[in-house]
Amino acid sequence: MWWSSAMTGFREFSYSCNMDLTKEAHVLSRFIGTNIKLTTAHGCFQGELFHIDAARAIILSKVKDLRTGNPLPGMMLFFGNSILKVETKEEHSDLISRGEDEPLDESVNMLSQDSFQPAPKPDDVDATAHPRMEKSDVQIFNYSGDDENINYIVIDKFQPMFGPAVRHLQNQKVLSLAAVTLNESPYGKLCWLQVATKFRVYIFDILLLGPRVFKNGLQMVLEDKGILKVVHDCRWLGNFLSQRYSVVLANVFDTQVADVYLFSLETGGFLPSRARTVKECLTQYLKLSPSHGSFLMYKQTLMKDNPNIWCDRPLPTAALKLLSLEVMYLLSLRLSMLDAMLADYTLLVDGYLNACCQRTSDVFLSSETTSSELPKELQQLCVLQQRRREKALKEYQVNSLGFLIRAEI
Repeated sequence: MWWSSAMTGFREFSYSCNMDLTKEAHVLSRFIGTNIKLTTAHGCFQGELFHIDAARAIILSKVKDLRTGNPLPGMMLFFGNSILKVETKEEHSDLISRGEDEPLDESVNMLSQDSFQPAPKPDDVDATAHPRMEKSDVQIFNYSGDDENINYIVIDKFQPMFGPAVRHLQNQKVLSLAAVTLNESPYGKLCWLQVATKFRVYIFDILLLGPRVFKNGLQMVLEDKGILKVVHDCRWLGNFLSQRYSVVLANVFDTQVADVYLFSLETGGFLPSRARTVKECLTQYLKLSPSHGSFLMYKQTLMKDNPNIWCDRPLPTAALKLLSLEVMYLLSLRLSMLDAMLADYTLLVDGYLNACCQRTSDVFLSSETTSSELPKELQQLCVLQQRRREKALKEYQVNSLGFLIRAEI
C-alpha cells in the first residue's frame, strides 16, 4: 500500500499504487492549502499541501522536519514511492460544522495547471532513486560542523524566488559554482547546481526545474564574461553544461589549475604527479580543521552508499548543508590562492624597496640602470627558482615522466 489508514487526531487517507493515479490526485486536491503530515522512508514532515499530481508526487510549502523540529527552506517535492503515509490534521470545529463523512467542496482551493511547476516526468527521474535509508545513512545525516548559520536558499520553483535570485547573481563580480549529478558523464542527470555569492548560497533544484532554469536566466550568468566563476576542476561541469544545455562557461578561476600552478612555483618549475581534490586544496590553503573539512568525506560516503541520493525529494537539511559548504569555501580558497600566487611578486617589490632604503641619494642616482638592463634585485628571481628546484629534488621522488610524486593530504 502507498498510504496506510488510521484514525487518531489526524484524518487519514489510504490508496493503492495500482489505483488510477489521476483519481488519487483528484481526491487529495480537495485538501490543497490544508496542513499535511507525510511519513516517508526518510522521516516525517509537515506542511501545507501545495499540489498533488498524477505522477504520484506531492508538493508541500512551509515544510517542517518533525524529527528535528526545524523548518525547511522552499517548496519540497515528495515522490510517491518514498511516501509511506499521508495525513491531514483538521480543526475540531471544522469537523463539527461539516460532519465527519461530509465531502469537502471540490471547488475550493483548487489550483490551475499554470500556477505551479509540474513535478519531473517519470522518465526524468530514476525509478530506484528513493531506497529506504539504511543505518549508515542516518549516521551520515547527523553531520554537524561549526558553520550552523549558513545562509542558503533552495530554488525549486520559478515563482517567486527564481527571478530575484538570478538578478542578484547578475549583479555580482565573483561567484563560485558546484554541482551534483547522478553521473559525471554528458549522459548523466544534473540534480543540483550550487551558486555562492559572498553572503549567500543558492541551491537550484535542476531535477525539478528542468532545462528552463538556464534559458530563464542562469545561462546568461554562467556565460557572462564580466562575472568570475570559481570552480574546482571545471572540465566535467563545463563539458556537462555544454553538451546537455548548450551553456558555455566563461571567465573561470579553476582552483585545481591554480593548485598545480602554485606547485610549479613552489618547486621551481616542476609539475606534480597528480592533481589535488577539493578537500586537499581546502586543507592545504585554508588550513581547515578536521571538523570543518569532514563534510566532503561525508558527501563521498553518502554518494557511495546511495548513488541516487541527490534525486530524493525533499533532500534532508544536512545534505543541503553539505552542498552549501562545498561551494561556499571555494570563494575563500580563491583568495588564499591569489595571495600565494602573488608571493614572489611581493618579494621582488620588497627587494626594490629595501634597495632604495639602503642607498644614499648620490649612490642611487649614479647607479641608475638604463632601460636595457635588468635590475639585480629582479635577477634574484632566477636564483630563487634554482634553489627551489634543488630543494624539491631532495624532498620529492621523480616518476618516469619527470613529475614529482605528490603524497595525499
